[in-house]
Amino acid sequence: MLSDADLTLLLGRIQTRLDSVNRLYIRKIASQIARIGELSQSNINRLTILAEMTQDVNEITLALQQATGLNTMDIQTVYAKAMAAVYTDPRFTAAFKAGATLPPITRERTRMMVQNISAQTAQTMQNLSNTTVIAQPYQDAIDRAILATASGLGSYQEATRQVVREIGYGGMQVQYPSGYHRRLDTAVRQNVIDGTKQISQNGAKAVGEALGYDAYELSAHAHSAPDHEPVQGHVLLKSEYDMMQAGSPFMDVDGNKFAGFPRPIGEWNCKHFAFPFSTQYSKRQYTPEQLQKFISDNHKGVEMDGKHYTIYGAEQLMRQTETKVRRLKDEAIAAQIVGDDTLRWQCQQQINSLMAKYGQIATLSGLTPHRNRTVVEGFKPLKKAP
Repeated sequence: MLSDADLTLLLGRIQTRLDSVNRLYIRKIASQIARIGELSQSNINRLTILAEMTQDVNEITLALQQATGLNTMDIQTVYAKAMAAVYTDPRFTAAFKAGATLPPITRERTRMMVQNISAQTAQTMQNLSNTTVIAQPYQDAIDRAILATASGLGSYQEATRQVVREIGYGGMQVQYPSGYHRRLDTAVRQNVIDGTKQISQNGAKAVGEALGYDAYELSAHAHSAPDHEPVQGHVLLKSEYDMMQAGSPFMDVDGNKFAGFPRPIGEWNCKHFAFPFSTQYSKRQYTPEQLQKFISDNHKGVEMDGKHYTIYGAEQLMRQTETKVRRLKDEAIAAQIVGDDTLRWQCQQQINSLMAKYGQIATLSGLTPHRNRTVVEGFKPLKKAP
């Protein structure tokens, strides 16, 4: 299997490139809002402003296309590495050492599979780039800023504050045909993870079938999600595995029975992996004692603010906090550009509160904090109210 370190490194490079384009997007719109705020009612020329917007949108779009191209090349390299890791997995190499061989057609099938998934991901990356909403939010922000200036009513900053909040916190958004919106970086990250899992899982399945493996062993880890925790680490015959993936009740090779669950293993943000297993000569990766300790340690959990959290729950809370902090820092940058010190201080107070909670969660749960995930280039913290 591809190591977590390799996947994390890839996702980090992708995130860095998209963050750079996202900051360009935020700065361009915020700077335009700031310029409009300096105009009087009599010298606002909407056509001139829209022409400047067009130039900005073209620049942002070009930067996004360049980032997408680099991301696609990195993704293809890692996908090939993910398939290579399947062939060198000890659970297969043991069979190879014992004299098992793979027919050429299996290697050709897996090669074509990697090629096809790489092509699909490249197309998806391009589609995400093309459906990322840039021009419309920019024009909406301009129109609202012009209206605030032209009306001459109340404070310009107060009138545009919500616009700045939306642009800074929301960032670049992907618009799906259904009308649903999602942040671009979130959409890309999930697509890459799904592609990597698909190659690892389908590649292992093809090799396992060629070697005559008759079952699957599910991976196991600490802090599992509650729906998959009872069955992680168990071995299932192929027929039972298929029933599990279909959401039906199923049974492992030891006769333990489980109710079905709607989320398939390896899908919908699941970190588990089903590896081909031979009930004749494969050796299990986990003992019953190890699996029970995973469960006990997870459910021991922590108490915070009068509420009990499993370690899994605490970990999810940390990831959510990291995301919120990054978005608030983007919002603070936009506020700084437009000169809205009140909004900037509001963001800082929320950031301070979230980081304090983040530290508390890490201390109580024993989880490792990753404060580097909250870093946003260009953010300058405020030490006190302006």
